[in-house]
Amino acid sequence: MNSIITGAFGFSGRYLTQSISDEVICVSRSKKNKTNIDNDNNYLVDCDLLNKTAANNLIKQYQPKTIYHLAGSFTQNFEEDYNSNVITTKNILDAVMQFSPKSRILLIGSAAEYGLIKFEDCPIKENAQLRPYNSYGLTKIYQKFLMDYYVNQYSLDIVMARPFNIYGKGASPLLFIGNLYKQISSYKSGDISRISLGNLENKRDYIFIEDAIKHYITIMKYGTSGEIYNVASGKATLTKDLLKTILDEEGLDLSIIDSNSRPIQANDSSVIFADISKLQRLYSDR
Repeated sequence: MNSIITGAFGFSGRYLTQSISDEVICVSRSKKNKTNIDNDNNYLVDCDLLNKTAANNLIKQYQPKTIYHLAGSFTQNFEEDYNSNVITTKNILDAVMQFSPKSRILLIGSAAEYGLIKFEDCPIKENAQLRPYNSYGLTKIYQKFLMDYYVNQYSLDIVMARPFNIYGKGASPLLFIGNLYKQISSYKSGDISRISLGNLENKRDYIFIEDAIKHYITIMKYGTSGEIYNVASGKATLTKDLLKTILDEEGLDLSIIDSNSRPIQANDSSVIFADISKLQRLYSDR
């Protein structure tokens, strides 16, 4: 029994590889900067999933029981995000269909698919209208449609997690949390004297990375093929409150923070949080 994890050196991938007891095939376009993922059950494999032949060879060689497809990008450059989030997914699904049709696949969507959320939409359910306002959210919707197509047309066994705001060390610096941790590191090293952040008055659904990973594994084990599951805390947390928590953990306080509490923009929402009842049923029904 083995599992393939694509994007194994990414933020979520590094945590996931430490949480799976089965043999794990850790896949990345490059093994450079690999840290904290290799143990006796892990094998490191270079594979450019944009290369259809390489994807075919990967699946044909290992014929995995499960595939956690975490590889992707959040650049807001449409071409790059389309390739990373959509083409890699299609190549994997085509390879599974041809060489390992019994493999079970977990795809990782994003709350960015929901896009323009109004307060009255919350808590937001998985069947809510998708209204993306950035290219990343759009590419994740394309990924969702790929799941629908391959489940309905070819009976592949695919489930999708749709995470909200994941926090923890190692997050992308393009996101609020990753940017915060990056600046904390720079502050502690003396490279900067203040930490500059944007609006701290909005409320978002934040979930700790280790909790998100636990839910990914549960969705893989118990989720219904073709279904999407919100991965979130199910509550709205004031961004400033989460900031205080992280600063406390780092031995810092708000006195070093400069924030820009700009007015809420047309494509921004003051409050966003998820309905997680569908996810919770995976635990209660076991």
